[in-house]
Amino acid sequence: MNWDVEASPYIMCHHLQSTILNSKLNDIRKNKAFGNMLKLSFGNIIMYILPFLVTPILSRLYEKEDFGEWGVFSSFISIVTVLIFLGYENAIVKIDRREEKNIVALCLLLGCSTTLLIGATFVLGKSLDISFFNSFPSFTLLMVYLFFFILYTVCYNVINRHEQYTILSVNHIIQGGSQGLFRIVFGAVGLTVANGLLLGTVLAQAITALFLVAFVLMKIKMSGARPISFSSMSRCALENKSFPLYDAPASALSFAAFNLPLLILSAFFSQSVIGCYSIILQLLLLPMSFVGSAVGKVYYQEICDTEDEDKIKQVTKKVVNATLMLSVIPTLFICLGGDKLIVWFLGDKWHEAGSMSICLSLWAMSTILTQPLIPLFRRINKQHILLRYELLYFIVGIGCILFACNYRYGFATILISYSVGCATVKTLLFRKVLGLVHLSLSDFIKSLPLCILALLFFIFRTWEL
Repeated sequence: MNWDVEASPYIMCHHLQSTILNSKLNDIRKNKAFGNMLKLSFGNIIMYILPFLVTPILSRLYEKEDFGEWGVFSSFISIVTVLIFLGYENAIVKIDRREEKNIVALCLLLGCSTTLLIGATFVLGKSLDISFFNSFPSFTLLMVYLFFFILYTVCYNVINRHEQYTILSVNHIIQGGSQGLFRIVFGAVGLTVANGLLLGTVLAQAITALFLVAFVLMKIKMSGARPISFSSMSRCALENKSFPLYDAPASALSFAAFNLPLLILSAFFSQSVIGCYSIILQLLLLPMSFVGSAVGKVYYQEICDTEDEDKIKQVTKKVVNATLMLSVIPTLFICLGGDKLIVWFLGDKWHEAGSMSICLSLWAMSTILTQPLIPLFRRINKQHILLRYELLYFIVGIGCILFACNYRYGFATILISYSVGCATVKTLLFRKVLGLVHLSLSDFIKSLPLCILALLFFIFRTWEL
């Protein structure tokens, strides 16, 4: 028997499979967007997986009241940091390279001015004996955090503009590692001069801000950029006025709809309950932070680099396919028994956290689905449309919370109404995004059954509460 002849079909088939596989791998390697998303996603995973891994340690080192303080602090800074640059920080990625220095200078000026205004507001509020300002966890740490946040955000967007994604990935790792380490150390030594959760966050922000500043000063060359002048800064501000007029208010409304509930609920419920709510929010935000944030940043860069509407459509379709699959994971996990694993993970004293995670799982799914797609509105200068949806999101979300609190409903009922209301608005926003790039739900028919299944499990589990 001629073994060479007999084996040749197998060899040819194996060779063909290898050729196809190598071709696919080469296509992936050549896919710039995929590579950039992978870099940022890896960094985001490390940044948030490290604090996630130390969460069971922190939940045993700190009391629920400590997490309640952290929740109030983080909710407040999440709202004010959206407005601190009036939205102009997003123009750094998009603006003409000749105006790069001036837009950076404008952002730094606005950031410092807004921070001083916030500081003056706190001083005035304390002098008038307003309870919110008097009971705020730490005014000093707030001001330090905002200072380093200004440096961090401006440098981050400059590096993103110059597509230095490896550095951004390293930055994420440093931030996640240092934050987790500081919090554990402060909790273990029983720090009393400040809440270790707050202090660890501020120090991690400072370290990463200085890291990015050093990289920008040493490695980023803004060649061809015009010298900084007030006239050029004013021109940049006017040419990008859609950011403060529409983008910043839309982002502020979105973040307020997410963070204000905690501040409102803190007036009706104990710090212990608020602490449980705060830690669950951190856990539910992990999936969005893992990939959603990275996808959103690279997606914005990719669609800003092209004028081809068809390419924007194809890039958007790929992103939607990814977010559709990712968005259902938290809901399915929690509703299929993950709520009990969460309680085991955090410790026995966090028994309320399981039911809270079920109530918020639908909100998490809708947020993960839509958040990475928001940059599309900036790219096509349709921020006014986004503003309408975010205003509706704010009215519905905060309205549900205030209505339920006013009628003294239970905590679970309040969270369910908030979750369903917000998810409804996010679904409308999702359909609008598809329409802007001439896509429809029928283009994602393979992914939709999984979303429907997750919704059914959510209804079943919340019905039991």
